[in-house]
Amino acid sequence: MKYAVLHLAAGAEVLLKARLQMVHWSLVFANPGDATREALENGTLTSCSPDETRKRLTNMAGIKFSQREKDALSDLAKRRNALQHYGLVGENAKAGKVESTTAQVLNFLISFVSEHILERITDEEERHHAEIDMERIRGGVRAIQGYVAERMKDLAPVLGPVRARTLQCPQCREFALTPTMIKGVPEWCQSDAGLSPMYCHLCVEGYGALGLALGYAVRVLDRAAPDASYDGDAPNRCPVCKMSSLVRGARTAAAPETPIDFCFRCADVVDGLQECQRCGFIYTNELGHRCRLGS
Repeated sequence: MKYAVLHLAAGAEVLLKARLQMVHWSLVFANPGDATREALENGTLTSCSPDETRKRLTNMAGIKFSQREKDALSDLAKRRNALQHYGLVGENAKAGKVESTTAQVLNFLISFVSEHILERITDEEERHHAEIDMERIRGGVRAIQGYVAERMKDLAPVLGPVRARTLQCPQCREFALTPTMIKGVPEWCQSDAGLSPMYCHLCVEGYGALGLALGYAVRVLDRAAPDASYDGDAPNRCPVCKMSSLVRGARTAAAPETPIDFCFRCADVVDGLQECQRCGFIYTNELGHRCRLGS
């Protein structure tokens, strides 16, 4: 626990100052007027405090911090200072309290890096490696119960209005998968909505329709995967978009016990579907269907 607090607090400070340095390198100095390149490069500078870093990010970069985020970051910094001087004692030593604070900060940092740092890395190779590292981190934090609970609590205002179109993600297994084009999805993902029509708010990742539809059918609904000798329970062809991205029997956060028909390309529920009893073709009453097998 002690090392988790120390490393996370140090990591938070480094990441916030890294973003501040993207505005201008002198801003990480306690007194920017005394900043020199030499002090920055050899590490002899006196840097600004965590509180001052946040203020400068808000004033210079327009990055706003909620009161909850400010409190969590300040609380973590205090715990680190306590550990460095006399250790955690009393209320501050309780595992539940420490886990709650670290989960809140971890939740904040993952979103902060995705929204405010990755998109500003101009070197393609550096950005590629950073994205790989972030994917590994996201995969690890899914197993941290406190983080997941904290993140889902934070996502409630975003997911609440779209519960009828929110599905269980086949990667993290949480009801955090929504259409990409809703309020709350980062702009960098919405710009690729044509390729990634669905987005998981917990994984912080957009997904293509065909692979996601198959992954959902196999991992969430436990259906047979196709192989060389068997078609499996592959997704159906959607009568609206004509893509094989329709999963029948999907379930939403609004009514997890009620099966619905969901197209991962249309990113929406498809109502009023009929299935031809002869050929298995899926169609709507509006579009109709003439069976190729005849009457």
